Amino acid sequence: MRRLLPAIATIMLLAACSKTPGYVISEGKMAEIMADIHTGEAVVDAKSSAFRTDSAKQTFLQSICMRHGITTQQLDTSLYWYGNHLEAYIKVYDKTVSILEDRIAEAEKAGGKSSNRLNTVSLDGDSINLWNGPTVVRNTTDLPSEFLTFNFSTDKNWERGDRYTVSARPVNPRTPLFITIAVSYNDGTAEYVTMNQGSEGKKSLTLVLDSAKVATSVYGSIHFSPSKGNVSYLDSISVVRTRGRNDNVAARKGQQTVKLR
Repeated sequence: MRRLLPAIATIMLLAACSKTPGYVISEGKMAEIMADIHTGEAVVDAKSSAFRTDSAKQTFLQSICMRHGITTQQLDTSLYWYGNHLEAYIKVYDKTVSILEDRIAEAEKAGGKSSNRLNTVSLDGDSINLWNGPTVVRNTTDLPSEFLTFNFSTDKNWERGDRYTVSARPVNPRTPLFITIAVSYNDGTAEYVTMNQGSEGKKSLTLVLDSAKVATSVYGSIHFSPSKGNVSYLDSISVVRTRGRNDNVAARKGQQTVKLR
């Protein structure tokens, strides 16, 4: 199913941090909304029979927006702004992760079980596909979200210098495929890499972790917006983690760094 969690839209990669204008949802509120949407995804996946239609999923998203006193149009506008201000987006994403972690801790104290969508991914091996969503998605302008997102927190199987490769194959595309991968480190910095390509055929993007730093989370998005009246697909979606190689320094040259605090 299509991910509802907001992510990075068509980015113009501004290095400086910008204050949010009045028409954009504030960072704190945006983080709360993103956390609710992320939690909502787990509900939709757990009860897929109740959300078989696109209209049901859209209604679910609208209910989250109503809870926060906003419209889906305001959410889309804010997503676009944050997508064009990556440093602000990463700050919001870090706040979102913190909110979700607090909710998991509260649920576990109460004796509940947290969704595996929110748990730490713990998989061993030199080459592991971490993607836990559908490998094929259908894109139309009727769907409530145009983003597929992922988020992985550190676990015992992480190693410095790990590589994360996002791949997907557009079918019948009318707009470019946009992929973003980012990593946050415990020193308050983050790195990211982006790709924006059109046409059919397999597309892949790789982020190489800094072997001199300790990563706390890897996250990103796949964005593929169909044109009006067009139906397209993303096939063979994957997020593969591989162990570092000797050319990690050279491979990281195209990655951008931002300071989060």
